[in-house]
Amino acid sequence: MHGCTRWIPDGRRGLTSHKAATDTSIWIDASDGPDCAMTSQLSRREILRIGALSLFAPPLLARSAAAGLRPVPSRKCIYIMLQGGPSHLDMWDPKPAAPAEVRGPFAPASTNVPGLQLTSLSPETSKIADRLTVIRSMTHAFNNHIAGTYVMLTGSNAQPNADREAMPDDAPGPGALLNHLCGADAIVPPAVSLPTWLSIPGPSNRMPGQYGGILGSACDPFLIPGEPHKPGFRPLNLTLPDDVPAPRFTSRRQLLAGMDDIQRTLDAPETRVASGTRARAFDLLADSKFREALDLEQEPAEVRDRYGRTKIGQSLLLARRLVEAGVCFVEFNEFNQHWDTHGAIEASLKDRVPPLDRAFAALTSDLAERGLLDDVLVVCTGEFGRTPVINGEAGRDHWPDVYSLLLAGGGLQPGAFGASDPRGAYPARDPVTPADLLATLWHQLGIDPQTEYIDRTGRGHRLSTGRVLESILV
Repeated sequence: MHGCTRWIPDGRRGLTSHKAATDTSIWIDASDGPDCAMTSQLSRREILRIGALSLFAPPLLARSAAAGLRPVPSRKCIYIMLQGGPSHLDMWDPKPAAPAEVRGPFAPASTNVPGLQLTSLSPETSKIADRLTVIRSMTHAFNNHIAGTYVMLTGSNAQPNADREAMPDDAPGPGALLNHLCGADAIVPPAVSLPTWLSIPGPSNRMPGQYGGILGSACDPFLIPGEPHKPGFRPLNLTLPDDVPAPRFTSRRQLLAGMDDIQRTLDAPETRVASGTRARAFDLLADSKFREALDLEQEPAEVRDRYGRTKIGQSLLLARRLVEAGVCFVEFNEFNQHWDTHGAIEASLKDRVPPLDRAFAALTSDLAERGLLDDVLVVCTGEFGRTPVINGEAGRDHWPDVYSLLLAGGGLQPGAFGASDPRGAYPARDPVTPADLLATLWHQLGIDPQTEYIDRTGRGHRLSTGRVLESILV
């Protein structure tokens, strides 16, 4: 795995050996074992102190990252989660020969790729279809929104097909895994979510699959909340006061950190996480590169207009700026089942699809024009599709048996992959599971999907149990 390091307890009290890993890599959080420490014989308290200064990695991983031994993704990813279940039949997999109750209200439309059709709802995406990989044979078994989202983000089938909140024993999402693998020695966070968490009704509103889960909350992606399409968008208030230059601000931080060392108890896990969060906020506030990436006012008006002055448009523009600033994984989260269309699907999609169409096409074209498209994998998906037959409310219900998604860039071969049957109900060939998609994502990021990571209880897990889709690779 690109020169990564394996850390293995060698059974001797207070010592850990390491060796270069040429096969599957294993990362072990020493703070969860009773006696594990670095080869330099750091004490447990010293290791915890290292961990307290890092929001994005367990203590031993932070130390190994500081030694230059962490994996470095060779590509980046912008992951667009259209939560709620966009209709594949009405957007990306038209069935013009099917009966009216199957094909729906939207006509098929040609793209700039001969033989590849989308629907009339996506004219801008149709113009850049030669840069797209359209997978039309996605499939899994979960027709619940939360379960479907969880399996898309984690590849895990070990869950109920029912509503539930995020739990500490959940599988981690890709952003959390990148935080765990990549460490926290860089100021710019490896993984960012925006402009909101995926949420559900309930005491915590925390939808599973997007957090650290079994890796702990320290591995959660960094959330950049707000309304990027509204005037005055200033996420995280990342602006230094006029009378506090960066060197003076850093001195204040160092003084506060020294006081904290005296006052807090490092052995408390919740204190480590809170300290890491504060350290990250200080770092971002002092780092001009990240602050500038968040300032959409620096973009020319015509570029902002190109993406659309909508939440998704300005969010995807912000995502492009963040990957340029060094963020490895940016996830755009659509809020509260925005794409759930049980009724009036024609009016609903006429409202929802055009902003997506404009923003997705602008992002893809913008990355290509900047010479970045091969280096950034764009994923645009929901958690499932919609039923093949229009229901009595003129809408479509949940349907995970087959659905479609769009990929762009990231070293993938453009074109259509897989197919659904004539009614858009089941895969006709080349079924693809969420685990397969994640395996391909990791592969294109330059990280072996067979890489093993160790959770807080000492159990080992692979990044993905799926197969890499070799036929769509360049």
